[in-house]
Amino acid sequence: MLTDRSNAKGLQLFYAAVPLLLSFIISIISFFAAVFIRGFYYHTNIAEENAADDGIVYLINYGMQIIIFGFWYLTLRKREDAISQEQGSDTPKKTKNKEKASAGTGQSSAETARKKKWNPVAYWAKRLPLLIVLGYALQLAVSGIIAALSAAFPELFSSYKELIQSLTGDGVDWLTLLAVSFLAPIGEEFLFRGVTLHFARKALPVKWAIIFQAVLFGIYHLNLVQFVYAVAVGLLLGMLAEQAGSVIPGIVLHMIINLTSYLVPSIFLDNIPKAVFTAVIATAIAVPCCILLLKRKKRR
Repeated sequence: MLTDRSNAKGLQLFYAAVPLLLSFIISIISFFAAVFIRGFYYHTNIAEENAADDGIVYLINYGMQIIIFGFWYLTLRKREDAISQEQGSDTPKKTKNKEKASAGTGQSSAETARKKKWNPVAYWAKRLPLLIVLGYALQLAVSGIIAALSAAFPELFSSYKELIQSLTGDGVDWLTLLAVSFLAPIGEEFLFRGVTLHFARKALPVKWAIIFQAVLFGIYHLNLVQFVYAVAVGLLLGMLAEQAGSVIPGIVLHMIINLTSYLVPSIFLDNIPKAVFTAVIATAIAVPCCILLLKRKKRR
């Protein structure tokens, strides 16, 4: 029996890792698709170093993620809802007892349900300003820490700087902006806080499942610097998904974090003292925002 349970948990962990592996395959397909599109429309040589336009690559990549992992996530949610309904239908006696208790207090079951019903849309809509402040504070904190460390250790951060330069550049690449700021958060939240966390929770305690998906989220970025802060952000997004019972608040926060990477004034980061000061102030703002955002609230 123990062996069967261990095998089942191992299988669930394997399922949790499959989305990450699939995302790498999607990235490869997206690159070659972008090469083909650029070659077809602009008649570029596919052997050239920049044969694939980065904006088109990101657009295809994250578009495919949304379709594949979004469908997977919604299928899993429907299955969970169906199981919950079946389990609920197996306890008619408890329902009758609750109705009797409500009748004894002079309240109808409809009135009781209406009072206890939680509206997640209204709840998270009220917290949208908090999500915006937290997202920008996190972006400033990470940017400040990286700016300070990269100034102190330029060789260690050279590859990371090249990556960021390719995303932001001297001007705005609107395809890249659209893909990174809006499509990437949706696809990645479906992938990690949706599908990966779903299977990880079946094999591990909740806190370890959140850590597991956060580590995979760090690996997904394939960069040591990004790995460190992606794990930290992945932990926050995982806790938020678990607390909300949905990936939607995480998608909103993820969008704000990615979008505000284009809105960090360079004057805040142009020397080490300024970068450190920015990171300290932003962290002081982000911490209480996290505490307020993750306060326990019953979903039902």
